[in-house]
Amino acid sequence: MGAIVVLCVVWGGFWSMFAKFAPSPGLAFGMFVFAWAPGALAAWFFIGRAGRRAQRHADMLRAVGVAPGSGFEHSEGGTGIALNAKERVVALVDGKVHKSYSYEDIREWVAQEERAGQAIGVGLQGVVTAGGANIRAAREAAANTGLFVTVRDLERPRWRVAMKDKTTRARWMELLRQEVNERGAA
Repeated sequence: MGAIVVLCVVWGGFWSMFAKFAPSPGLAFGMFVFAWAPGALAAWFFIGRAGRRAQRHADMLRAVGVAPGSGFEHSEGGTGIALNAKERVVALVDGKVHKSYSYEDIREWVAQEERAGQAIGVGLQGVVTAGGANIRAAREAAANTGLFVTVRDLERPRWRVAMKDKTTRARWMELLRQEVNERGAA
């Protein structure tokens, strides 16, 4: 997302310079719109996506009976987890799908972190190729980082909850250990 923001700002700044040389105010306004429309569309897209993700997370919390900000819920990157200790239920959301599972349906969970290596290129073609490889490696490393929960579900046996922060992953590992292992066995 950061690269898109930079690209839109550079695009808008570059083309806006030419608006002052336009022969008429209408053409200057048209050039201004041409310069900043991609940035406006990108902002509209990202704000809308964030709103939809927040709504899906709120729907999951409502379904499982967990209050937002209670410390028993986490949301990041369109994924999330919530834990209702009283009802002994864990809810998971990924994209448009959210499901709830009883403690007995939780098979295992693991926190993983993967870091991408860096490719270095020489010359224009090498730099472009290395840049593409680095973007792909970073995307794959992000997909392999987070909290992974395996559940008793034939449709969706493994869930990924994005958690970039190592402390957050450790907290959720301990929270699940205490709740599912210790309270679930009681």
